[in-house]
Amino acid sequence: MIALCDCITDDRKREVKEHGSFAFPVACYSNDRHTIPVPWHWHDELEMIIIEKGSALVRFSSEKYEVTEGNGCFINAGVLHAVEKTSDAFLQERCLVFHPRLIGGSIDSVFWQKYVLPVISDRSLPGVFLDKAISWQQKMIGHIRTAWEVCADEKEAYEMTARNELSLCIGILKQQQSVREKVLPEKILRQNERMKMMLKFIQQHFDETIAIRQIAASASVSESECMRCFRQTIGIAPIAYLKNYRLQCAAELLKNTDFPVAAVGGQCGFQEMSYFSRAFRQIYGCTPSQYRKKQMQF
Repeated sequence: MIALCDCITDDRKREVKEHGSFAFPVACYSNDRHTIPVPWHWHDELEMIIIEKGSALVRFSSEKYEVTEGNGCFINAGVLHAVEKTSDAFLQERCLVFHPRLIGGSIDSVFWQKYVLPVISDRSLPGVFLDKAISWQQKMIGHIRTAWEVCADEKEAYEMTARNELSLCIGILKQQQSVREKVLPEKILRQNERMKMMLKFIQQHFDETIAIRQIAASASVSESECMRCFRQTIGIAPIAYLKNYRLQCAAELLKNTDFPVAAVGGQCGFQEMSYFSRAFRQIYGCTPSQYRKKQMQF
C-alpha cells in the first residue's frame, strides 16, 4: 500500500507516526513536489529513498546532497534528516521506512547481532548517498526499488520478498563497513545532539517570541555556537529556521483546518498578518488563502 509521507513529530522532533504495523513494520511512501519539503525529524526506523523523477535535496547530520533521478539515499536510525525541493519541476520520490526488527528478529538472533546491530549502532554512519554509477550502491538501489514495488502491490508473499530485499541492503552496508575509512568526528556527533535539543525547543515554543539566546540556552551553548551548529547542520541561521518552521506549521493548519487565515498566522507566531502573507508567498509561491484553495483540489 502506498501512502503520502505526512511527518508528525513529538516535542523532540522524533517522528511518532507508525510505519506499517507491529507485525510487519515497514511502509512505502510516494512523494512529489506537493508533499515535499519534509521537515527536519528523526525516527527509530531505517529509511531508504529513491528519486525516480526529477531531483531533491536530502540532508542528514551535517551532510547534504542533491539526489538526482535514479539515485537514492540510506538514512540510519536516530539520525536527523530532511528532504527539500530543488525546483518546482516534476518530482517523484519513493521512500521505504522500516523498523530494524523486520530483518533482525529478536536481539539475540544472529541476524540482529551480526548484521543489524553493527549498522544501527555505528555513530559514524548517519547515512549513505547512493550513486547508481557505483556498483554496490546500484545493487542497493535495485533492492530498495524491488522492496518498494512489492510492498505497493501487496501480492502473495510480498512480505517475504520485501524482508529479503531489505536484508540484502543491510548486508551490503555491513560489508562496506570493513572497507569504509570515514569516521565521524566526535565534534560532529556532539553537534548533532545539540541540534536535537535546540530543534525540540523551537518546536515547543515556535508560537512565542523567541530570541537566539533562548535557543542557545536550551542546549547549554553560546549564541555563536548555536549559530555555527545551525549553519553547519542545516545551512541556515536559527531565526531563519524558526520562520520556516512556523510557515510549515501554518501550511499544515491551512490544509487541515478551517481556521481563519489571520488565526492561523497568530497561532504560528506571526504577529503581523502582512509579514505572514509576504513570508508565506516567498516559500510557497502564493498567499495563505491561495494555498488553502489549492490544497482543496488535491
